[in-house]
Amino acid sequence: MEDTNRPATDYLEKFIRPIPLMQWLVVIILSAQVITNRSELDNESVAVFVLSLLLGNVVLLYGLPKIMNATGVATTLVVVDTILVPFALFFSGRTGMDLFVVYFGIIMIAGATGSLKRALILAAITCTAYLGYGAFMLMAEQESIPLNTLLLRLPFLLIMTLFYGALAEFAQRERRHKEVLAHDAMHDDLTGLPNRRHLFESLDRMLEEAKRFDSPLSCAVVDVDRFKDINDTYGHDIGDLVLKEYSAILSAQRRGYDLVGRLGGDEYVWILPRVEKDGAITAGERLREAVEQHEFGDSSASFHLTTSIGMTTYMPGQGGHPTPAQMLKAADLALYTAKRDGRNKVCHLPMVGPVSADAERESARDSRVHR
Repeated sequence: MEDTNRPATDYLEKFIRPIPLMQWLVVIILSAQVITNRSELDNESVAVFVLSLLLGNVVLLYGLPKIMNATGVATTLVVVDTILVPFALFFSGRTGMDLFVVYFGIIMIAGATGSLKRALILAAITCTAYLGYGAFMLMAEQESIPLNTLLLRLPFLLIMTLFYGALAEFAQRERRHKEVLAHDAMHDDLTGLPNRRHLFESLDRMLEEAKRFDSPLSCAVVDVDRFKDINDTYGHDIGDLVLKEYSAILSAQRRGYDLVGRLGGDEYVWILPRVEKDGAITAGERLREAVEQHEFGDSSASFHLTTSIGMTTYMPGQGGHPTPAQMLKAADLALYTAKRDGRNKVCHLPMVGPVSADAERESARDSRVHR
């Protein structure tokens, strides 16, 4: 799994390598705009302004990544450039409304594309359109854009379009990267089902909801009978295939608001909100029959398996309010009771409060004997 705390410079290097280069081009073009359109400015003022641009850009590109994460750097560049461009144009006396309209249009459109490639296409269209606008103004004998200003604005529009397109692409990639990390942290790699952490967090929330709305909550711990024999006989590849097929069967049996997940090994959890004891047992029997009828394996080895299911039900107001660990221990004890009674069975034990230490020891002993 990738490190979520890697420095911003790593992100800039991997995802938005063109951005430092384009940021330098933006600053150079703005400097050229000020120098060639200095209006009534004296040479000293122009020199100070251009030097400030260059030194400020050094700080932005090489100082900020040391104190900010990648998102903060990208956001700062957008804000600074959005302020800097109008200021530079005002300083040079070139504040035509047409350029502002095009510039802020670029920010919105290039940002919305979320793709550097699409931003490049947009840049070509933008520059062509702006060149056509200048030609139209000239032919219409309206106030024409000076040639030197036009030749500076075209690369400026090109660079800014690519700049914002690259930043938008980076933002999308970083968001997807975080979504993948968040998903991987809460799901099992092999089956894609919620993992132990997800199950405990969800069960804790569901228990609180059951208590608040005074509704029952059932929970099942299930596993594949004699799964170790499958690995020993057919190998771990077939064993993994069995786990995937079993996950698919379990997922097919759940209702839309149920939660199924892999607790570890061949052990799964099925949480059934608003289901009392009888409904839980009925659902467990459906799963048991579906597994028993399914042909597992592949063309090289096919076989039938059975499953044991341990269930418990929390009824608000009857006994104490259990923790997720206590409820799972009760269902786990029911599972090993089912195994002790011959496997391929559904066993339901009441959720009457915290599972005692004796019950936990009995569960562990049955685990070693009957698994």
